Parts: sequence; C-alpha cells; structure tokens
Amino acid sequence: MFGYVKPNHAELLVKEYEFYKAVYCGVCRSLKKCTGTFSNVLHSYDSVFLALVRMLYIPDSQIGREKRRCIAHPIKRKNMLKRNDATDYTAKAFAILTYYKIKDDISDEKLLKKMATGILNPIFASAKNKASMKELADTCREKLNAITELEKKKTASVDEPAKLFGELLGAVFSGELSGDDKLITYTLGFHLGKFIYAADAAEDYDKDRRRGSYNPYVEMYGGAELSDENKSTIKCALLLECKKIESAVNLLPFGRRAIIENIINNIIYLGLPKRIEFLDAKGSEDSAAEEEGKVSK
Repeated sequence: MFGYVKPNHAELLVKEYEFYKAVYCGVCRSLKKCTGTFSNVLHSYDSVFLALVRMLYIPDSQIGREKRRCIAHPIKRKNMLKRNDATDYTAKAFAILTYYKIKDDISDEKLLKKMATGILNPIFASAKNKASMKELADTCREKLNAITELEKKKTASVDEPAKLFGELLGAVFSGELSGDDKLITYTLGFHLGKFIYAADAAEDYDKDRRRGSYNPYVEMYGGAELSDENKSTIKCALLLECKKIESAVNLLPFGRRAIIENIINNIIYLGLPKRIEFLDAKGSEDSAAEEEGKVSK
C-alpha cells in the first residue's frame, strides 16, 4: 500500500513493537504456504495493518506465537505469529492486489522499469492464481482498469481515481465478511484507499511534472510548483480522510485485544499524519527553526 500504512515506531511500547514484527513474520509464512515459496518478495510492512484488522474477526485460540528460524534469519530463532485465518487472508489478498498493481506498472512505466517488473510478473501471476479469490481479483482488475482510463484522459480531479482506489481497498478489507463487520471494514478500507491514492499523488507531484507523467494534482494546478496554500489544501483533505478512517476504527470489535488496538491507533493517529509531513508549508518550518534557534540562544 505504497509505504503509507505503518506505525510511528518510536511511540510503540516494546511489547507492541515485538507483536507487530511477529505479525509481519506471520504474514510472510502465510505467503509461502498460500501463494508460493517465492511470493514473499511482494511482502511489505503495509500488509501488517490488514492482518491486524482481520485478526479482530478470528477467535483468540488462533492468535499465538512461536520461535522459529527462516531463510532471512537462519541462525537466531525469531518470535513469529502462528499462521491463522487472518494472515492467510492477508497473504492471498496482497498477492492479488500486487499482481494487478504490477500489471498496471508495466503498462505505465518506461522501458527499464517495465523490464524489471516484467521479470517478476510470473511470480506474481502464480501467487495470484494460487490465492484463488476470484471475486476480489475481478474487483481489483475492474477498479485499476477504471483508474487507468481516467489517467489516460488526464482527468483533472483527484477525487475520481481516489474513489476507485478506495472502493478497491474497501473490497480488500471486507472480503469474506458479512453484515456490520463487512460495512465497517469496507468503510475503513475505502477511506484508507482514498488517502493512499491522494497522498501518493501529492508526494510524486514534482517527479511527475518533470517527467510529464499523469498526476491529478499536476492537471489541477497546471504543473506549477505547489504553493504553501496548495499544500495546505491537499493536507487538509488528507487529514479529513484520516478522521473518517478514525470513525471506522472506533467501530472495530477490539474487545480485550489491547495490543492490536494500540498498534492500529498508533498507525491511524500517528503513522498516517507523520507520513504526510512532506506537505508542511516551508514557511512554517522556517519559522519553527527560527524560534528554536532563539530558544537555544
């Protein structure tokens, strides 16, 4: 999910950070078992957030840890989460999402990146097929194709493509659930998807305008350098999505799973806002630095 959905590690308790790492290893193990030995090359810390959310919908008896070695750490055994329904679902969903994202990258990027991603494509294709989640695969293909069409038209709106990516992540988070559980997780994924698409476009603004690549903000602002006012407008919209994510998170069935609750809250309340600090107005940064200098004197 583009490296946006991660906690502020400095604010996690030691036991929370250890659990977070154990979940990461648990998803990695599920990738190997569910989608193929080499599919763990698509693994990222972003997947842990989905696994944490989905763990709220499995019984306590499935949540356990054990010490194991792995290829990445062959000498010292690591504390890993045991495979469960949540890590298996996460592995399959990420395999499908990554496969269609890679296909999209191959069609969009220049020759060298096409070659690099093309080499990995067979691994991702095999992982997607082993995941065997046709409905989710169809949704991913449909939404990413629709986003591609908007990009080809150079749509001067971030809302339209962001909404489509939100619908995609809504399907990823809510898959195989029903009733209120499906509605809550869909809403969480929907607003998270909108946040990720818009934040990613904002971060790539300068690169895309130099290369002439599509970027909704480039179309909206005519390719001019973003002013502090532009950045503030974008950041306010992103923080509004964070508020909507928070509203959905508050409805999650945490129960007595305090560690999971604390990590998820850290990601939403601290991790996401920190990730978009690149939008802070330069003037305010300079003023803060100046004030700090006065204090130190």
